[in-house]
Amino acid sequence: MVVFDLQCAAGHTFEGWFDDLKDLKSQVRRGLLTCPVCGESSVRQVPAGFAIARSKGGRRDEQQDMQRALGAAVRNYFINNFEDVGTGFAKEALKMHYGVSQARNIRGVSTEQEEKVLRREGVDFFKFAAPVMEGDPELDED
Repeated sequence: MVVFDLQCAAGHTFEGWFDDLKDLKSQVRRGLLTCPVCGESSVRQVPAGFAIARSKGGRRDEQQDMQRALGAAVRNYFINNFEDVGTGFAKEALKMHYGVSQARNIRGVSTEQEEKVLRREGVDFFKFAAPVMEGDPELDED
Protein backbone atom coordinates (compact mmCIF):
# COMPACT_ATOMS: atom_id res chain seq x y z
CA MET A 1 0.00 0.00 0.00
CA VAL A 2 1.09 3.55 -0.78
CA VAL A 3 -0.12 6.75 0.91
CA PHE A 4 -0.76 9.77 -1.34
CA ASP A 5 -1.67 13.30 -0.31
CA LEU A 6 -4.83 14.52 -2.03
CA GLN A 7 -6.69 17.81 -2.30
CA CYS A 8 -10.26 18.56 -3.32
CA ALA A 9 -11.36 21.49 -5.48
CA ALA A 10 -12.36 23.35 -2.30
CA GLY A 11 -8.76 23.15 -1.02
CA HIS A 12 -9.15 20.51 1.71
CA THR A 13 -6.07 18.31 1.97
CA PHE A 14 -6.28 14.68 3.04
CA GLU A 15 -4.52 11.38 2.40
CA GLY A 16 -5.56 8.14 0.81
CA TRP A 17 -4.16 4.63 0.72
CA PHE A 18 -3.82 2.88 -2.64
CA ASP A 19 -2.25 -0.24 -4.12
CA ASP A 20 -0.03 1.96 -6.32
CA LEU A 21 -0.05 5.14 -8.42
CA LYS A 22 -2.02 3.37 -11.16
CA ASP A 23 -4.77 2.55 -8.63
CA LEU A 24 -4.91 6.20 -7.49
CA LYS A 25 -5.17 7.50 -11.07
CA SER A 26 -7.85 4.93 -11.89
CA GLN A 27 -9.99 5.92 -8.90
CA VAL A 28 -9.59 9.64 -9.67
CA ARG A 29 -10.51 9.08 -13.33
CA ARG A 30 -13.62 7.08 -12.36
CA GLY A 31 -14.69 9.70 -9.77
CA LEU A 32 -14.56 7.24 -6.89
CA LEU A 33 -12.77 9.59 -4.48
CA THR A 34 -14.51 12.23 -2.38
CA CYS A 35 -13.25 14.74 0.16
CA PRO A 36 -13.94 13.56 3.73
CA VAL A 37 -14.52 17.18 4.80
CA CYS A 38 -16.95 18.50 2.19
CA GLY A 39 -17.80 15.54 -0.06
CA GLU A 40 -16.33 17.22 -3.18
CA SER A 41 -15.61 14.61 -5.88
CA SER A 42 -13.07 16.69 -7.83
CA VAL A 43 -9.86 15.39 -6.24
CA ARG A 44 -6.21 15.54 -7.32
CA GLN A 45 -2.87 14.34 -6.00
CA VAL A 46 -0.63 16.98 -4.38
CA PRO A 47 3.03 16.78 -3.33
CA ALA A 48 3.56 15.15 0.03
CA GLY A 49 5.39 17.00 2.78
CA PHE A 50 8.85 15.61 3.34
CA ALA A 51 12.35 16.53 4.43
CA ILE A 52 15.82 15.48 3.46
CA ALA A 53 18.06 14.77 6.43
CA ARG A 54 21.83 14.77 6.26
CA SER A 55 23.63 11.85 7.73
CA LYS A 56 27.14 12.17 9.09
CA GLY A 57 28.41 9.41 6.84
CA GLY A 58 26.18 10.24 3.88
CA ARG A 59 27.77 10.23 0.47
CA ARG A 60 27.84 13.49 -1.48
CA ASP A 61 26.52 11.69 -4.59
CA GLU A 62 23.44 10.49 -2.66
CA GLN A 63 22.73 14.01 -1.42
CA GLN A 64 23.07 15.39 -4.94
CA ASP A 65 20.75 12.69 -6.24
CA MET A 66 18.17 13.58 -3.59
CA GLN A 67 18.46 17.29 -4.39
CA ARG A 68 18.07 16.55 -8.10
CA ALA A 69 14.99 14.40 -7.42
CA LEU A 70 13.49 17.14 -5.25
CA GLY A 71 14.14 19.71 -7.96
CA ALA A 72 12.50 17.46 -10.56
CA ALA A 73 9.47 16.92 -8.31
CA VAL A 74 9.03 20.67 -7.77
CA ARG A 75 9.48 21.35 -11.49
CA ASN A 76 6.93 18.69 -12.42
CA TYR A 77 4.44 20.04 -9.88
CA PHE A 78 4.63 23.52 -11.39
CA ILE A 79 4.48 22.25 -14.96
CA ASN A 80 1.40 20.14 -14.20
CA ASN A 81 -0.45 22.58 -11.93
CA PHE A 82 0.39 26.10 -13.19
CA GLU A 83 -0.53 27.63 -16.54
CA ASP A 84 2.51 28.96 -18.40
CA VAL A 85 1.74 32.56 -19.42
CA GLY A 86 5.32 33.25 -20.53
CA THR A 87 6.33 36.91 -20.70
CA GLY A 88 2.74 37.97 -19.93
CA PHE A 89 3.07 37.00 -16.27
CA ALA A 90 2.83 40.51 -14.78
CA LYS A 91 -0.05 41.52 -17.02
CA GLU A 92 -2.03 38.35 -16.20
CA ALA A 93 -1.25 38.60 -12.46
CA LEU A 94 -2.61 42.17 -12.42
CA LYS A 95 -5.74 41.13 -14.32
CA MET A 96 -6.43 38.40 -11.76
CA HIS A 97 -5.63 40.75 -8.86
CA TYR A 98 -8.25 43.24 -10.04
CA GLY A 99 -10.85 40.60 -10.97
CA VAL A 100 -10.65 41.14 -14.73
CA SER A 101 -9.76 37.47 -15.27
CA GLN A 102 -10.42 34.38 -13.18
CA ALA A 103 -7.87 33.60 -10.45
CA ARG A 104 -5.76 30.54 -11.22
CA ASN A 105 -2.23 29.22 -10.78
CA ILE A 106 0.11 30.79 -13.33
CA ARG A 107 3.83 30.76 -14.01
CA GLY A 108 5.98 32.82 -16.33
CA VAL A 109 8.68 35.47 -16.47
CA SER A 110 8.77 39.14 -15.60
CA THR A 111 11.21 42.02 -15.63
CA GLU A 112 12.45 43.77 -12.50
CA GLN A 113 10.31 46.78 -13.40
CA GLU A 114 7.20 44.58 -13.72
CA GLU A 115 7.96 43.00 -10.35
CA LYS A 116 8.16 46.46 -8.75
CA VAL A 117 4.71 47.26 -10.17
CA LEU A 118 3.31 43.95 -8.85
CA ARG A 119 4.67 44.65 -5.36
CA ARG A 120 3.37 48.24 -5.39
CA GLU A 121 -0.10 46.99 -6.42
CA GLY A 122 -0.09 44.36 -3.64
CA VAL A 123 0.07 41.30 -5.90
CA ASP A 124 1.51 38.25 -4.13
CA PHE A 125 3.95 36.20 -6.21
CA PHE A 126 6.94 33.98 -5.67
CA LYS A 127 10.10 34.22 -7.73
CA PHE A 128 12.43 31.27 -8.17
CA ALA A 129 16.16 31.94 -8.36
CA ALA A 130 16.30 29.85 -11.52
CA PRO A 131 13.40 29.36 -13.92
CA VAL A 132 11.29 26.23 -13.58
CA MET A 133 11.11 25.23 -17.21
CA GLU A 134 10.10 22.23 -19.26
CA GLY A 135 13.02 20.43 -20.81
CA ASP A 136 15.63 21.70 -18.35
CA PRO A 137 18.38 19.07 -18.82
CA GLU A 138 19.65 19.71 -15.28
CA LEU A 139 16.35 18.47 -13.85
CA ASP A 140 15.12 15.93 -16.40
CA GLU A 141 15.09 12.46 -14.91
CA ASP A 142 12.60 10.90 -17.37
